Amino acid sequence: MIPWIGAVFTAYFGGRLSDWLRTKTGNLWVARSGLSIFGMILAAICFLIIPTTNSVPMIMFLMMLGVAFLFLPNAVYWAVVIDTAPKNAGTYGGITHFFVNSATIIAPTLTGILVSSYGYKSMFISAVVSAVIGIVAMIFVRPGYKKMSKQA
Repeated sequence: MIPWIGAVFTAYFGGRLSDWLRTKTGNLWVARSGLSIFGMILAAICFLIIPTTNSVPMIMFLMMLGVAFLFLPNAVYWAVVIDTAPKNAGTYGGITHFFVNSATIIAPTLTGILVSSYGYKSMFISAVVSAVIGIVAMIFVRPGYKKMSKQA
């Protein structure tokens, strides 16, 4: 449970921080995508350091910090759906839940396979790769922007 201690706080404060950034900057991209990218970069840094660390308390601290940073933008992902497609938020929320819940099945299985095949460090490298994919994806997310189709 130690890795999840930080997430208890950052999941809440990340939503407040996102709202504050929106008010302060007036920019949805900064408040939503920017905050998400920031959190994932910090999490990736924590997970990159873990394989070089031999101290169990330090590894647990870095895991807690990394998970906390991953959960910093947790509320942002739902806000992006509402900001962009308020009339379809339920549909897109359901699709998002499908992928998130699928990941809760795939991730532990993949982690076991990686650790068995390549060792302990491989699971943290895969976490960094996942964070980098998320960072690149969030660069292209434009909350609140709807592409208007031409009417015939």
